[in-house]
Amino acid sequence: MAQAAMTPPPPRDTAYAVHNLFRERRHGALQGASLGLAGVSGAVFEVVNHQPKTSAAIIIVTAFFTVLDIRQLARYSESREGLIVRQYEQGWPVPADVRRRLRRKHFRALK
Repeated sequence: MAQAAMTPPPPRDTAYAVHNLFRERRHGALQGASLGLAGVSGAVFEVVNHQPKTSAAIIIVTAFFTVLDIRQLARYSESREGLIVRQYEQGWPVPADVRRRLRRKHFRALK
């Protein structure tokens, strides 16, 4: 009975969890990046039209977080997801950075 609990999940379940993780992270990064780009463009528009209601600090902070979201989009790209799933199905382990982020919710259907 103890051995049954220690058997690893089938590859399809782990591949499904990787897919859910990547989809979740891409969605969040896309939302953050689009809001950040809108904020940066609005602030730049005010500065260009000589309406300095927005300080340079706000532009820098918004640009910083936008760059982080764009970096996350690249990190959780569909091509990297496909590569990880293909390698996993060939017997390679899931990379440690991805494995650390997998949670129980990723093995179930996301809503």
